[in-house]
Amino acid sequence: MFDSAQVAAYLKRVGITAPRRPTLHALRRIHRAHVGAIPYENLDIQLGRPIELGADALHAKLVEGGRGGYCYEQNGTLAHALEGLGFDVRRVLGGVAVETEGDGNWWNHMPLVVRFANGEEYLADAGIGTGFRDPLPIRDGSYRVGAFNFGIWSLGDEAWRCSIDPRVTNLTFDFTLAARRPEEFAERCRELSTAPDSPFVKTLTVQGPRENDMWVLRARTLTVFDPKLPEGKAVRVVEDAAAFAELLRGPFRLTLDKGELEALWAKAVEQHERKLAEDRATAANAV
Repeated sequence: MFDSAQVAAYLKRVGITAPRRPTLHALRRIHRAHVGAIPYENLDIQLGRPIELGADALHAKLVEGGRGGYCYEQNGTLAHALEGLGFDVRRVLGGVAVETEGDGNWWNHMPLVVRFANGEEYLADAGIGTGFRDPLPIRDGSYRVGAFNFGIWSLGDEAWRCSIDPRVTNLTFDFTLAARRPEEFAERCRELSTAPDSPFVKTLTVQGPRENDMWVLRARTLTVFDPKLPEGKAVRVVEDAAAFAELLRGPFRLTLDKGELEALWAKAVEQHERKLAEDRATAANAV
């Protein structure tokens, strides 16, 4: 877990003061602040850098470095901070899209379960880029967080499923309740961050849920999901390198130098053109 100095720096990074006690109210405040301040992103993967999951490495990147991260990094950072603040938190086995793609997807996610003295347990998860800003109670139900709806239901044998608002994505992830060690996720983390066919390698992604909308950047395509819009979303293509840099440094609040931005823009352009070519080929084959 983070030491006291690291916890203080974390709280400054997410913009809140230290809670007096590890209560549910405090968990909600920390969870919301973390999701709001530290965007989900896979930019180091795009830059060919290794992903390190040790507490000091996570602190250096996501707290001191002004960056975000993907699942293991996000929830690893949140777990270390919660532990340092006295919460009873455990890392658990997760699997995104197990429902649709099968059991081979176990270990591709590391959710957190926080337990309180009264026995109630909550799902804390900053590692789903289109996820929830507030922790969810681990009991069957549908839960509204801001403008979006999420579901949790038991699958039996201590397995649970969480659904994301279908207006954003047709996505679920499964999780169990037994505690897991951080190092148990290291092998899958390396695979997902380096394998050529990994979606994290293939597509630059930055995401962040807000109170009333969700922002999703994939290569050059920015989608803002907002139930108030006529079609529930607005989509635009980022026009040039300057707009790309402004987006990452502005709304997504990421600290990146000029060389990193140039390399990431080149990746985004290449991936965008590849997707257009694939779409054209699909359309031609359908004729």
